[in-house]
Amino acid sequence: MKKLARILCSINLLIALLTACALPAPSSTPTFTGTPVSTDTLVSTDTPVSTDTPTSTLVPTSTPTPTSTPTPTSTLVPTSTSTPTATPEPTSTATPQPTHTATATATPPLDPVARVEQLVATMTLEEKVGQLFLVFFKGPQVSDDLRQMINDYHIGGIVLFSSAGNIQNPAQVARLINDAQREATTHSAGVPLFVAIDQEGGPVVRLRDGATRFPSQMALGATGSEDLAREMARVTATELKALGINMNLAPVLDVNDHPENPVIGIRSLGSSPAEVARLGAAMIGEYAAMGVIATAKHFPGHGHTSVDSHISLPVVNRSPDEWQFTDLSPFQAAIDAGIDAIMTAHVVVPSLDDSPLPATLSPAILQGWLRERLGFNGLIVTDSMTMGAINQSYGAEAAALAFQAGADVLAFGADWDYTSAGQRAAYNHLLALVQSGEISTTRLDESVRRILTIKARYGLLNWQPVAIEQVQNGVSTPAHLAVAEEIARRSITLLRDDQGLLPLPREGSLLLIWPTAANDPLGSVRRYQPAAQRVWCSPDPTAEEIAQLVEQAASFDRVILGTLNAPAHPGQAQLAEALAGRALVVVALDKPYDLMHMPPGSACLATYGHVPVTLNALAQVLFGEIPAQGSLPVEMPN
Repeated sequence: MKKLARILCSINLLIALLTACALPAPSSTPTFTGTPVSTDTLVSTDTPVSTDTPTSTLVPTSTPTPTSTPTPTSTLVPTSTSTPTATPEPTSTATPQPTHTATATATPPLDPVARVEQLVATMTLEEKVGQLFLVFFKGPQVSDDLRQMINDYHIGGIVLFSSAGNIQNPAQVARLINDAQREATTHSAGVPLFVAIDQEGGPVVRLRDGATRFPSQMALGATGSEDLAREMARVTATELKALGINMNLAPVLDVNDHPENPVIGIRSLGSSPAEVARLGAAMIGEYAAMGVIATAKHFPGHGHTSVDSHISLPVVNRSPDEWQFTDLSPFQAAIDAGIDAIMTAHVVVPSLDDSPLPATLSPAILQGWLRERLGFNGLIVTDSMTMGAINQSYGAEAAALAFQAGADVLAFGADWDYTSAGQRAAYNHLLALVQSGEISTTRLDESVRRILTIKARYGLLNWQPVAIEQVQNGVSTPAHLAVAEEIARRSITLLRDDQGLLPLPREGSLLLIWPTAANDPLGSVRRYQPAAQRVWCSPDPTAEEIAQLVEQAASFDRVILGTLNAPAHPGQAQLAEALAGRALVVVALDKPYDLMHMPPGSACLATYGHVPVTLNALAQVLFGEIPAQGSLPVEMPN
C-alpha cells in the first residue's frame, strides 16, 4: 500500500508541473527578441538616410534615466532649403514582435524628428556646447587628449590632418575612427561624431598614400565637364566612407580672379562665377547622393584677396554689385543644390558689413546675408578658429563670437602655433556665457538641433564600425584611378606654341629644369625619352644659380622649365629669359598666371598642379600621345 501511495503522489506532482508550464507568461512582463525602447537609451531601428549606411542600435551607457518621456516642444528646423538626393530616412511605426503572446504593446521606435527632439530635451548644457566643437588632435590613434575631449568636453566632431600625424595609411585611419566613435557612443549623450577632412584634390588633400590622388579643382575646371565633376565627387565620397569619414570640407566655391591670391589659386574651379557654380553644384549633388556631407567654402568669398588668412586678415574690396555677381552666385547655386554645410571665410568685406569684423564673426554676414537673404538653414561651419586672421586678435573669445554671429560648428585646425589647450579654453568660455545667460539656451538649442538633424539625415546616429579588413577594397581601385587620370588628361592646357616645338621628338637630348618643391617628372618623361635628364632649381634662383643652369642647358637640344608661383619669385622669370633663344618649353605647375612672365618664343603649358597623374598626362601631351585638351579656366590679365 505504501508503495502504491508513493506512485500516486509522484503522478499528482507530475500533473501539477505540467499544468504550471502550460500557463501563459504574465502580461506585465513581456519578453522581446530585441532591446526594448526606453527614453534613456534612444534605441532606434530606423533606416538611415543613405541607403548604403548600415543601421545599428545606439545605446548610450551614461545618460541618466528620465522619469518620463519628454514631449518635443518645437518643430524640427530643416537643415537645408532642399532635400539631398540621398534616400530620406523614413519614419518607422513597426512594433517589435515578442517571443510569445503578451497583452503589453512595445514602444515604437522613434522617428528621426522625435529622436532629435528627445536628444535636445535630455542633453545637459555641457553636452550641447560640446556638440558645437569640431576639433583637431595629434597622433595616429585615440590619445589621452582626444579621449578627454570626447568624454569630458562632449565634442561633436573631429578633423583629420596629415600634419598632426593622424594619417598613416587607410587601415590605420579606419581603426582610429572606429575607436573614436566607440568612445563617443559609450559616453555622455552617446552621439556619434562628425569625422571631417579637407580632401579637395590637388595641393589640399590629407589622404595621400593608399588613396586616389586627384588633380586640383582648377584642373577639373579646365576640363569644363560636369560628368567629371560628379565622378570626382563620387570617387572621393566612396573612399572617405570606406574609412568612416562622413564629412568633406569641400568643394571650394571661391571664384579666383586675383592672380596674386596666395591661398586659393588652383584650389578654385576658376574665375568664371557661372562655371564655378555649375561644376560646384554637380559635385555637391553627388556628395549628397553618396551620403557624405559636403561643405562649400569659403563664404562670402576668398578668391579676390592678396593676403593668406592663415597668417593675417584679408580685406575683400568689392562693391555690393560686384560681390553679388562674382562671389555670391556659386553659393546660391550650392544652396539651390541642397548643400547641408557652408564654411565661413576669415575675410573683411566692407560692402557687406561696415564694421571691421571678419565674416566668421559678423552677424550682418552670417545672419543677415546667409540666413535671412539667401535662406540657408543648414550648418554654418567656421574656418579654423586657430588661423592667424582670427586668433591674433580674438584668441579664446573667437569661438563664442562666431557662435553669437550665427555659426553652428566651431572648427579648430592643426595650425602651426596652436595647441589643443586652446580648444578647451574656447569651450569653457562659451559654456560660461551660456550658464550666465549671456547666450540663451534657445540659441544653443537652435544650433544643436541643426547638428543632430544633419547627423540623423546622413545616418550617423546609427553608427556602425568599419570592417578594417575590407578598407583597402574601397580605396585607390583601378576604376577610381582611371577617373583621376581622365581628369588629368583632359586638363592640360596649351597656351601658345608659336615655334611649333610640340610635340617633342623622342630622340635627341632633353633637359628638365625643375623646382625643388614640385614632384619629380623624370619617370613620366623617360617613358618617351629614356635619355632625358633632370636638374633641380631653387624656388627663387639667384644670378649665380641661373648662370650655372644656363651653362648646363647649353649642351642639350631642348629644355623644359617648370615654374611655381613665378610672380612671387622673380628669379624664375629671370631664368626663363636667360634660356630664351633655344628650344624652350615652359610648364606652369601651379597657377597659370606664371605664363604671363615667360619670354616670347617659348611654348607654354599649364597643368594646375603636379600630382603624379598630372605629370603622367603632361608627358603624354609633350610627346604627342594625346592632344592638349584643357581650356584656360581663369582670365589672364593683360
